[in-house]
Amino acid sequence: MAKHVETYLVDDLTGERGNVSEHVIALNGRRVAVDLSVAAFADLEKKLAPYFAAGRRPRGGPSTRTNRTALSKQAAQEPTTAEIRAWAKRRRIGVFDRGRIPEHIRQQYIAAHQQSAA
Repeated sequence: MAKHVETYLVDDLTGERGNVSEHVIALNGRRVAVDLSVAAFADLEKKLAPYFAAGRRPRGGPSTRTNRTALSKQAAQEPTTAEIRAWAKRRRIGVFDRGRIPEHIRQQYIAAHQQSAA
């Protein structure tokens, strides 16, 4: 007897199957992962664009020296591009073999590994 198991993502808003990927959204310290189709994500980006255009980076936080230390510690804990690429390919998320990894894919990787660590 043979078994065939398929795993696919479904758009959390529309229920659409197909070209769907996971996106991490953060607002006021709350982070959520949502599976969106290409069209739904484009709509979200379009709706948020005026806020990003009008916004600015937040100020405050630790001193520059502390920031450098924190950044170097963070860099040591960051996954390598090879790890992210291998993970993305296993999940059938389109990623190029070379070059920069899109931030939304990096965030998906981080979110997935935070959930598995919890």
